[in-house]
Amino acid sequence: MKTIQTFVYPLEAHVVKTYLKSEGINSEIRDEMTVQVNNFYSHAIGGVKLLVKEEERGRGIEVLKKGGFIKESKTNTQPIDLVYTNKGFNKEICPFCQSDNISIKKVPSIWTVLVIFVFVLNAVFPVFFKKTYKCYSCDKEWRLRKA
Repeated sequence: MKTIQTFVYPLEAHVVKTYLKSEGINSEIRDEMTVQVNNFYSHAIGGVKLLVKEEERGRGIEVLKKGGFIKESKTNTQPIDLVYTNKGFNKEICPFCQSDNISIKKVPSIWTVLVIFVFVLNAVFPVFFKKTYKCYSCDKEWRLRKA
């Protein structure tokens, strides 16, 4: 038997096991009882493991991808675009596809890291972040700059 996926909670593993069973793939769950006794052990033992037979592993992974239980990793090969703004620019909408399904990612600037490094023991200082916006509809990332 080979591990096909790990989970933090046994309930999640049972949902996926039932889905695999509906597709004709037999599986078993390991370390379920240990996590039920103490939830904090889940990370220590590597989570609740869902196992399938070695010869069914490839098919099981494809079934889980089809069902949405395994997300295909997207490597972000697109560069972060620079969008020039004016006074009436709406930051709540993606400038590329006009979707409102966006998030803001804050990353500390190099100056913040230097200030922390120099003054961490004896000063209170402001923290400056670079804001990067991400649209989940068109999967683009951008930063804003005044025109």
